[in-house]
Amino acid sequence: MERSNKVQDSPQREEIRAEYDRLWADMQTADADKVRRMLERDRRQLLPWRQRLVETTKPLRTPLLWAVPLGAAAAVGASYVAFIFIALWVE
Repeated sequence: MERSNKVQDSPQREEIRAEYDRLWADMQTADADKVRRMLERDRRQLLPWRQRLVETTKPLRTPLLWAVPLGAAAAVGASYVAFIFIALWVE
């Protein structure tokens, strides 16, 4: 499998540079937050596959994301046990 050329070695280097300059000029009049989000998203696209995966899954590594579903499952289980216990006690 042939690896792609880097921009610095590319024969289209000047075309890429001209497109970059046009993009930079357009960004000067755009909303700053929108431009920042766009640059962060596109920067991730330039990362190697493994680093891109780490960046993408970073929000899934917070404890809160796992604590909420586990807490909900525990609450459902505790409610079921309490219902059975109360039903047997009343009977």
